[in-house]
Amino acid sequence: MAAADGRSSCNRARGGCSAGRIHRLEVENFRSYKGTQTIGPFSGFTAVIGPNGAGKSNLLDAISFVLGVRSAHLRGAQLKDLIYALDDRDKEAEGRRAFVCLVYHQPDQEELHFTRTITGGAGGSEYRIDGRLVTWEDYNTKLRSLGILVKARNFLVLQGDVESIASKNPKELTVLLEQISGSEQLKREYGELEEQKARRQGRGEVRTHLP
Repeated sequence: MAAADGRSSCNRARGGCSAGRIHRLEVENFRSYKGTQTIGPFSGFTAVIGPNGAGKSNLLDAISFVLGVRSAHLRGAQLKDLIYALDDRDKEAEGRRAFVCLVYHQPDQEELHFTRTITGGAGGSEYRIDGRLVTWEDYNTKLRSLGILVKARNFLVLQGDVESIASKNPKELTVLLEQISGSEQLKREYGELEEQKARRQGRGEVRTHLP
């Protein structure tokens, strides 16, 4: 959980740097968590242990979910599959909803509250920062400023990830490192600057200045 616990997660490409960590989770009717539950507070190093079926994976799903990971990566075909249900009758009930709120602690600053809610029977998503309704773009931008890259999923190392990385070829590793570092977002700007440079060179406008 490198970026989520904030040990040293700087996104230099966008000028963001995180020195915080997850303080606690507040969940309601998410996966196996019936009703409203508070998980935490977490310390600098926290181990979650328990037998098979105790809900350890559901905790990781909750963290991934609130940080914007798609349902396809959360062992659920649709978001509505993530809402707690005791039986099929529960699954068909109207007004079903679930949410996960991640409380992010920053030294010498106020806590940040990231909340993602599953709304409606179709299972849509609603995002809030400190209780304020925002778009996914704004939500993702705030996470990026903390060094949390949803697309690269750099905040969790899940079972099988190490083996997957070890089996990648050099090109695939380059793509992964670009995603994690955030440099992928600068590709377009870099390409445009390269084109500008080439045009100027063609017109003889680029000069080398020697000391």
